[in-house]
Amino acid sequence: METTESRRNAGYAILATLKNYGIDTIFGIPGTHNLEFYRHLPELNIKPVTTRHEQGASYGADGWSQVRGLPGVVITTSGPGLLNSLSGAATAYAESRPMIILSPGRPVGQEYRDIGALHETKNPTGAVNSIVEFSRRVNSAEEAVDIIHTAFRSFAHARPRPIHIEVPLDVLERETDIDDALLQARPIGKPQPAPLEDVKEAAKLLAASKHPVIVAGGGSIPAAADLLTLAELLEAPVITSINGKGAIPEKHRLSLGADLRLSSAHEFCRSSDAMLIIGSKIGEAELWDGDIRPAGPVIRIDIERSQMLTNITPDIELPGNSKAVVPQLLKALEEEGVTEESREVRDLQSVFDALDDEGRALAPELAALNEKIMDILPENTIISGDSSQVTYMGTTTFYRAPRPNSLLYMATYATLGYGLPAAVGAKIAAPDRPVVCLLGDGALMFAIQELMTAVEQNLDLPIICVDNGGYGEIRQNERDRGIAPIAVNLVQPNWVQLAEGFGATGIEATMETLAESVTKALETRGPSVIHLKIGEKLK
Repeated sequence: METTESRRNAGYAILATLKNYGIDTIFGIPGTHNLEFYRHLPELNIKPVTTRHEQGASYGADGWSQVRGLPGVVITTSGPGLLNSLSGAATAYAESRPMIILSPGRPVGQEYRDIGALHETKNPTGAVNSIVEFSRRVNSAEEAVDIIHTAFRSFAHARPRPIHIEVPLDVLERETDIDDALLQARPIGKPQPAPLEDVKEAAKLLAASKHPVIVAGGGSIPAAADLLTLAELLEAPVITSINGKGAIPEKHRLSLGADLRLSSAHEFCRSSDAMLIIGSKIGEAELWDGDIRPAGPVIRIDIERSQMLTNITPDIELPGNSKAVVPQLLKALEEEGVTEESREVRDLQSVFDALDDEGRALAPELAALNEKIMDILPENTIISGDSSQVTYMGTTTFYRAPRPNSLLYMATYATLGYGLPAAVGAKIAAPDRPVVCLLGDGALMFAIQELMTAVEQNLDLPIICVDNGGYGEIRQNERDRGIAPIAVNLVQPNWVQLAEGFGATGIEATMETLAESVTKALETRGPSVIHLKIGEKLK
């Protein structure tokens, strides 16, 4: 049996530091130049997940990260491998998620030399730096380790976004005598509260309101149970961005779900006499050109002050971590004499009905199939979606998430090819929770090679492919502009045979047999692909 020779080099120092922060899984593909990262994985008991494309590695790391609550880590080789990972990095940047990308680089002194070296790239850190929060080329193991410590603190105290560390080959391979103490995880520190006077002023406005609303984004998730307590104290309905979906359980009487895009949600928000926005940029991509400015004051909580000035200008800014600021607000409201008994219970049935009716009217068939699926799935299921109509016109509304990060999606970056590798990452992160990938045929073909990753990892993973014959939304966009469908009606594989060729289970379904097919897939060992044809019959 072959064994790996132990070497204490920069690769070891970097990975040992990550392990000390709780990282037990990395995503990537071994290559000629990155083997001194891979050498140390068995010794450190870090699981490598070999995807079939580096794009899948970064999407997989993102899915893993959302479920585990730690930054996803990607190891690429130099040049093309690094650049292949950038769609996932850009997704993490746009959606404010933590990620660490590690790559080797040309030896010190050989930067920018046009000599035809293997994987030669003009300026890799410059390319990556234009996509991520920052990209750094280091000169020592100590410098790389220090960046990792800084990154973990930044992920906790600033808007979490991806970073990239390039380690020159000679630095990566060089033996180091770095002290073990420098590799230990450092205290992250307490979440930052907001200025107390501003909190008290915000509490006065909220206490005086009769019909407040809370808009919760991804930045509200650290507040956990305190957000639900706040909503109940104020008798304030909570509507979330998609990244904030599940910030309070979506079957709760005060949850309006993640339907910011719907005009009935816009109307309801505009009618409120106070709005509390927590950890959301109120992004254009989620509002669908809608306006949610309320009739009363706006209070915004955000970990990054500049974010509080985007799209809706607040009357009061509460800069800080929602994990600290929401409890501050609760205390200040109690001091104002606000109790659940002092607030009138609101009848929201007409709002629920309006949202439901509008959601169904957008895409009745997608609403129906989502409901069929949700009736079958266990309560704690994680659903991975894609930039597919079945997701953003169906799952975002009709999946009532019981907790945060139960729907894996990317509302701002809206990339195709995300769903399957993100589902792989999620299932590896939470092997005991059901994970289902629900997406369109066009999106699945962007990443079908990752079905092999799911087979190799022996993941019990149902993949529901909703086939509308190609790029359905773009087909409709063309028609709306008076363009006959062009380049959108895609030739389809035999999906069942394709799945079986990968070593997965293939299941052909209809709307009538969908519930039975999903039940079968949930009971199937290993990955399964359910193919469901919907929509118009293409000639």
